[in-house]
Amino acid sequence: MSFSLRSQVAMIWWAIGFGAIFGLSFVFLLHMVPPPNADMDSAELQRWYESRAGEIKIGATISSYTSGFMVPLFIVIGAQIRRHEQGFPVWTWATIIGGSLTSLFLVFPPLLLGVAAFTPGRDPDATAVIHEFAVLTLITTDQYFVFPWIALIVISLRPSTVPASPFPRWYGYFSLWMLTMVELGALAFNWKSGPFSWRGLPFYFPFAFFGVWIALTAYLLLRSIAAQRALLALDESIGPAKPPSDADSDSAAIAGDERMVTMAVPGTGWLASSRRAEELQPTAVEMGDSR
Repeated sequence: MSFSLRSQVAMIWWAIGFGAIFGLSFVFLLHMVPPPNADMDSAELQRWYESRAGEIKIGATISSYTSGFMVPLFIVIGAQIRRHEQGFPVWTWATIIGGSLTSLFLVFPPLLLGVAAFTPGRDPDATAVIHEFAVLTLITTDQYFVFPWIALIVISLRPSTVPASPFPRWYGYFSLWMLTMVELGALAFNWKSGPFSWRGLPFYFPFAFFGVWIALTAYLLLRSIAAQRALLALDESIGPAKPPSDADSDSAAIAGDERMVTMAVPGTGWLASSRRAEELQPTAVEMGDSR
């Protein structure tokens, strides 16, 4: 269990590190924040690529290593959702599969941008088609976002049944709002200029709020895992419960065959108690939680 928790921490930082590198390359090398105007003609777009071909190809190279950063993050989210489910873990699988498929739409745009910059002298119309495919793949692909976010909303809004859950109720409402913002992306199919073009709200709302969601989710996961590790360490320090002897049957009648210790989990704002590892239960809700 302790190794699993350490592995989850490593995967969260893996996602954060790769996500930061990907974001920087997307802004400063691929020059997609914001993307070029959708109403640029083929000749203008060709000149745009020719003047940035080297940077775009370097950005595509870096993105080839880092653009799948959502996969480890959603695996950890799925592992934490699994703690809340009994029976077949439908929401866990919706999270892991939906999140992994979502990552494809961060993988393909840099790949296509690299293809567009690869041969500067090609027919400008061909470059324009590749470019439009890349930008629309990035902005309008809402197909799989809905599955992991619905899972997070459901788990967060249900009463918590596990200690040190990383999904407070307010996070469910935040995820619902985030899902609404992300789903604006598909509107970019309908306008080449104005607030709903790919340089307008369908780009900026998901781009800004997606970064906030990743940072907040990583923080909640790391805090929760720290609490889970502290609870596990506490339980191991207590040791297994021993059956009462005849000599202390009176005290056993009062205390039973379990020992309870209550502690504040450092750095988390939780109070928790431990009996045995297999019966670990919270004795107080998270301080400041709105549940």
